Amino acid sequence: MNKLYLLAAMTAAFGVSAAHAGVITSAGSTTVQPAMKACAKVYKKSHADVHIVIAGGGSSKGVKTVAKGKVDIGRASRNVKVKESKKYPDVKSYKIATDGVVLVVNADNALSNLTSVQVEQLFKGEVANWSAVGGSDGAVSLISLGSDHGTYELFTKKFHLKGVEADGTVTFDKGQAWVAFSQNVALKKVAHDANAVTFASVGVANDYATGGKVKVLTLDGIEATSENVVSGTYTVSRPLLLLSKGEPIGEAKDFITFMQGAECQAIVKGVGYIPVK
Repeated sequence: MNKLYLLAAMTAAFGVSAAHAGVITSAGSTTVQPAMKACAKVYKKSHADVHIVIAGGGSSKGVKTVAKGKVDIGRASRNVKVKESKKYPDVKSYKIATDGVVLVVNADNALSNLTSVQVEQLFKGEVANWSAVGGSDGAVSLISLGSDHGTYELFTKKFHLKGVEADGTVTFDKGQAWVAFSQNVALKKVAHDANAVTFASVGVANDYATGGKVKVLTLDGIEATSENVVSGTYTVSRPLLLLSKGEPIGEAKDFITFMQGAECQAIVKGVGYIPVK
């Protein structure tokens, strides 16, 4: 492994200073991660000497690690919270896309739609069998992301859920969900469990749905198309952000500019998100 790449990997893993010439480090939202990786691949074609290390961890980690100077670029799939802005006033945000959050079930599930009330009932454990909401007989298996993910925050706020996370599960009233480390893990779990349901970014979910093992549900009869998300007709949406500590400099500045530019914005659209422009 290249020594410079190894140094950057250790930076992301152990939280040492992020400032190394020729290296861009990033951590945070797993929703933003696929778009960033795709753009990084293209960026390196004209910047072969720049190594880009992209770690996960969730939006809260993205804010915290960039604010403490542990990475060059943080990522968040939500706005920076008021309490975070007060604690880290020098964190700056750069919008790269808009995203919708959707419900995802196994492809063998007969359902195609859930109402907002039904979603709340399922995750609170008030409905424990799919037959109660028009599906086939089977005990509902809940899959959730952890509370440090922006996707979790948006989902729980939208459906009036208050979760208690402990020992790899999160409990919403009577409903107990298995906690996945990332959206990819959550979707793989759903793909192998006919009774499972989870929530995920529409871009990531649609990518998995093309494999035919999971399917994206409409919500209250409304599909999470780009047009519906932008117009507000589909109401479960949020911004996708890059973050810096103060004004970005050097390679980090160049890469943020690239991600907001036309070439990367086309890539962002290609992976299922709504570009800024």
